[in-house]
Amino acid sequence: MKHFIYSFFLALILSLTSANLSAQNESAFWFFGQGAGLNFNTGYPVPELNGELNTEEGCATISSKLGELLFYTDGVTVWNKNHQVMNNGTGLTGDASSTQSAIIIPKPNSASIYYIFTVDGRAGSDGLRFSEVDMTLDNDLGAITSTKNVMLISSSTEKITAVESADGESVWVIGHKWNSNEFVSYLVGATGVNTTPIISAIGSFHQGVLNNSIGYLKASPNKEKIASVKSYTNGIVEIFDFNPTTGVLTNPLIIDNFTSDDLGPYGCEFSPDSRILYVTEIIRDGDNFSKIHQYDLTAGSALQIIDSDTIIIEEEGLLGAVQQAIDGKIYVAKSGSNSIGVINSPNILGLECNYSPESVNLGQNNISSLGLPPFIQSYFFATNVFNNTCFGDTTQFSIDTASTITSISWDFGDPASGVNNFSNSMNPSHVFTAPGNYNVTITFEVEGETQILYRMLSIDNEPPVLDLPPLVICNPDDSSTTSFNLINAIPTSIQNNPDLNFSFFTTENDAITTTNPILNPLTFTTTSNTTIFVKLDTANGNGCYSINELDILLLDRPDIEEFEAVFFCDNGNTSVILDVGNLPLPMSNYSFIWSVAGETSSQITVDMAGTYTVTITQNASITTENPDGCSAIRTVVVSASSLATINAVETTGTNALIIISGLGDYEFSLDNPNGGYQNSNYFSNISPGIHTVYVRDKNNCGRAEISFSIIDFPPYFTPNGDGVNDFWQVYGVSATEEPNTVIHIFNRFGKFITEIKPSSRGWDGTYNGKPMPTSDYWFFVTLEDGRRFKNHFTLKR
Repeated sequence: MKHFIYSFFLALILSLTSANLSAQNESAFWFFGQGAGLNFNTGYPVPELNGELNTEEGCATISSKLGELLFYTDGVTVWNKNHQVMNNGTGLTGDASSTQSAIIIPKPNSASIYYIFTVDGRAGSDGLRFSEVDMTLDNDLGAITSTKNVMLISSSTEKITAVESADGESVWVIGHKWNSNEFVSYLVGATGVNTTPIISAIGSFHQGVLNNSIGYLKASPNKEKIASVKSYTNGIVEIFDFNPTTGVLTNPLIIDNFTSDDLGPYGCEFSPDSRILYVTEIIRDGDNFSKIHQYDLTAGSALQIIDSDTIIIEEEGLLGAVQQAIDGKIYVAKSGSNSIGVINSPNILGLECNYSPESVNLGQNNISSLGLPPFIQSYFFATNVFNNTCFGDTTQFSIDTASTITSISWDFGDPASGVNNFSNSMNPSHVFTAPGNYNVTITFEVEGETQILYRMLSIDNEPPVLDLPPLVICNPDDSSTTSFNLINAIPTSIQNNPDLNFSFFTTENDAITTTNPILNPLTFTTTSNTTIFVKLDTANGNGCYSINELDILLLDRPDIEEFEAVFFCDNGNTSVILDVGNLPLPMSNYSFIWSVAGETSSQITVDMAGTYTVTITQNASITTENPDGCSAIRTVVVSASSLATINAVETTGTNALIIISGLGDYEFSLDNPNGGYQNSNYFSNISPGIHTVYVRDKNNCGRAEISFSIIDFPPYFTPNGDGVNDFWQVYGVSATEEPNTVIHIFNRFGKFITEIKPSSRGWDGTYNGKPMPTSDYWFFVTLEDGRRFKNHFTLKR
């Protein structure tokens, strides 16, 4: 899905005079802050690591028309291209803590003379001055001439800017007096600096405490506007019409919707097309944080312009200067950071201007301060429209044929496209062979002079369509409004991808048109289930995007099984697994914290009886503000149980009582390990013989078993050799069960007849080899455990 404005073309409009074109690369190098530097010659900023500046605010840099570094300064000291102090390059009267301590102006129609205009700090007595640099001196490294620290005004605010005049050759340098409402415009022409200023007594007075002298002054690239920032107790931005022919400012318009007077508004910059103004506001109320305001200067009256204000970022720290570069982007100073921010598409209103807070790394030991180097603002009119496109589109370029370009050639930086990589057309088109960054080189001739522009173009795939799981939030207090952190729903891979931006909307149409974004996704509130639309677009602002749906579901609290009783088997080497129970959503939607230290899984293993709790939290509800808002507690009581110990089996006739000990709750089965089991340990009417009783713990702690005998005997036997009942033996003992049992047989008069063993066939009815007569006989059975059993039987013949 592509933004409809940029679906099928990319426009680069270079509506310039010849002077505009000849000055493009003079802003190719930047030096600022503590050792920080950037080189834009390749079409994108490359860190420079050799800078010598150590300035809190003001700085200035100048390059040649071919983009070669010439020199730079903090308004006090000047360094040449070798990063050495320039001859006579110390003692200038600027101030490193002045908002705009210096600006460098090439002398028109001169290849070697430059003027450094300096501004003292806090309305100091050194005021606004200028010094001259001759680049032919010191073996072409340059030197300050005897024209040094020439006074222009004795008391100045910390503001200075420059813009080309209407003649396309001379340059207006504009400042503002202190304790005055007068702007001063000095014309720098082929004969040098005209020290008689054009005075515009207009707008508010700059006066009061010295901090009120702070704040940036900028001209628009199209030369038609001047913006003046008044910091501290002033707390306003004034916008004026500017006449590049006369140097006069008119028609003041005040923007005053700032929330702080410490520092308050500080830096400002116009968009490349001059329709939008960006202003940084620093708020030092306890914790330092900053905002970047965006104003639509085409909105109409001052009130309508104020109403157009969009806060494109609010972040911790101090955001200072905002300065356009030759790549058409606006860069934002971040005091104390080794990176700076960038507004990637500054001509686009709203959040789609695409601010990236840490887009450009300056190197580990190089630090941004509040200032960035200013330049002649009309240098940047060549970058006023430059929008990228999506892979697969036909990218179209155009140059205003009203300009004085006599010939042009394009190198699209796409050698894989073969001969199609080049064009001599004023309005070429090109289909790029793959997604990626391309360095477009534009070589053209103006008034017999060949000039080169470099622009970086990003061709991107459309962002992926995300399959976002619902954002499920519990509402345990049953409040009518629930707050959500929408960013929690965005995959970490997307959040950490510097090439992608995301924003949230309440309707799909708002997402498509990028209107009415949810400004506070960290604290989005709703009273019911709803669907949010997530717009995912590329960070370079090329207009490629996808729309993704995010369902928000409200739950009062996690629906869990709050209580369970389980049993621990106290058998020495047995444990029990505790779990979080049945949950309505997949386990991945929850996190768990057990009362056992360090346990965070859905199951734990314990080997001790006790009460255990687990706090179950739905992940979507974990926020800094309410970490337990989506939690419920489950309690699991573990009681001790154990394998039964069978102490004895007491038999009485055909009955048996099983004597056991142990911690568990037991059930009993006779002769069948699989059941059925009974709760009673008493069995009756058991058939004589050997039996096995099984004792099973109801809590699955195991099964014990033991064999026992039920003693019985035949009431008679007939030892007549017919093979039926020829022997008498006791039932319930055998060679394997109770093998040491002793059986004694007596006649009816008590005379001992014989002793038999359970392992034998039994008594054959003889005594000393002679058959005994039919009669009643008695027997005694002495079992292994000492129990005795007696009864009588009949021998029949």
